[in-house]
Amino acid sequence: MLKRLKKISTYLLNPWVLLLLTVTLLISIPLIIILGGVFTEGGEIWIHILKNLVPGYVVNTFLLMLGVAVFTFVLGVSTSWIVSMYRFPGRRFFEWGLILPIALPAYISGFTWAGILDYTSLLYVFARNNFGINTGQYLFFDVLSLPGAIIIFSLALYPYVYIITRAYFLRQSRVLFEVTASLGMTPFQSFLRVALPMARPAVVAGISLALMEVLNDYGLVKYFGVDTFTTGIFNAWFAFGNLNAALKLSAFLMFFVFALLLLERYQRKDKRFDMSTASRPLQAKKLKGLNQLWVVGIVSIPFLFGFLLPFSMMIYWTTHVFAEVLSSDFLMLLRNSFTLALLASIITTVFAVFIAYTVRTFPLPFVKLAVYFSTLGYALPGAVVAIGLLVALLWFEAGVAGFIRNAVKITLLGTWFTLVFAYLVRFIAIGYNSIGSGNERVPVSLDQASRSLGVSKLKTLISVNLPLIKTSVLAAALLVFIDVLKELPLTLILRPFNFDTLAIRTFEFASDERLAEAAPAAVIIVIAGLIPVYLLNKMMRRGRT
Repeated sequence: MLKRLKKISTYLLNPWVLLLLTVTLLISIPLIIILGGVFTEGGEIWIHILKNLVPGYVVNTFLLMLGVAVFTFVLGVSTSWIVSMYRFPGRRFFEWGLILPIALPAYISGFTWAGILDYTSLLYVFARNNFGINTGQYLFFDVLSLPGAIIIFSLALYPYVYIITRAYFLRQSRVLFEVTASLGMTPFQSFLRVALPMARPAVVAGISLALMEVLNDYGLVKYFGVDTFTTGIFNAWFAFGNLNAALKLSAFLMFFVFALLLLERYQRKDKRFDMSTASRPLQAKKLKGLNQLWVVGIVSIPFLFGFLLPFSMMIYWTTHVFAEVLSSDFLMLLRNSFTLALLASIITTVFAVFIAYTVRTFPLPFVKLAVYFSTLGYALPGAVVAIGLLVALLWFEAGVAGFIRNAVKITLLGTWFTLVFAYLVRFIAIGYNSIGSGNERVPVSLDQASRSLGVSKLKTLISVNLPLIKTSVLAAALLVFIDVLKELPLTLILRPFNFDTLAIRTFEFASDERLAEAAPAAVIIVIAGLIPVYLLNKMMRRGRT
């Protein structure tokens, strides 16, 4: 035992390990603050929120998650099964076309569908003028409702289930279906009784990601008037002005997310669902006649309603208002958004490279645990991270002011520093996972050979490691850039005074029912989001070949 403690203390004195622990501690501060939020005094406002509002938040959040889980399962699994198992006209297009809705943030899709189904929309006017249909205020149902939010979320988030289950279905062995056929099972029975149960880890992983996006969302639920935990955090801070109540709500939401993560891990346990495809890879079956039309119709629905129609509507609005919207103010938005995203992506990637290389060089259990905890920020809603950081900075500023009297006041809140640091906390997991996977393909013996020649660790990282993982580093920087560009709740809480981004301006215009004017900024966000979709599809094709 003493020998082990001595060994650990030796590692703790190593500059790389010491710096890594310091960095991970700083990144983990908002999470630690939120954990401690459970024990803070909430006061009368918190009691009011707890008695009168929290029950509604719980019910709405639960129903929203349940509905999204069901619909994303149906849309994601059915489409991934069809494009993996069958050949039909347009299959190659739908392989990547079904991923496109992920480039359309749910809040932008929600604003657009609210405009499409508005009483004065082109669809309603066309139906009234040409077919004499009395549309009333709502032709089908009020889209600005809980069921409407479930449908919009499902159309925007089903690609998470589609991507992961499709990757699994493509690895299936032909032998599996030859055995089920010999037992007298139809193709549908083989899917229901064999393929689907074996794909359970992939399905649950996809649905879990979709549900975390639901918990993170603020723009859609706010616009649709659905009160959830995230809107409750905003109300506690902006409407009631009570930071402790916002902190306690954030703590409950964080525990809920952790429970979701543990549930996902528990259901997997140590089960293995792998299968070998080396000898008998699966061959897609060619469909004929009406069956082709059926499957084309099925896979067209999520693509049509999840991407093509809302994006076409945004393009239509943009062509009508672009001349009015294009001004110095809009150019300022572009500058703010792209500069902030570029700065955050560079800093996050630099930290991710350092963390990944240190873990690779010192693969110790306590080092891995520290890194794991510091990367949990991505699983948390942006509003929770923002509240944790807000409280930490308020304490820091008050502490410094009390300690150094009559000194220059240090203000960090409402600055670019705070925003960039918050993005680092939220998105370090993206950079670390991307660069870590790149490191796994580089033999550790190369690092050891370099150091045996007397080259320092820093020089080995720059001269040997980085050139070999440059693709992973670029991918990490790009993914962080896109995520920062479309991030809304965190930016809303921590932005500097009178500072707007494309995402905020889109949300503000839409909230003022100026949907057409919100379109140009939304189109830029969507086009930027198409880049990782292209790269993802390219990687999936490469993996299959």
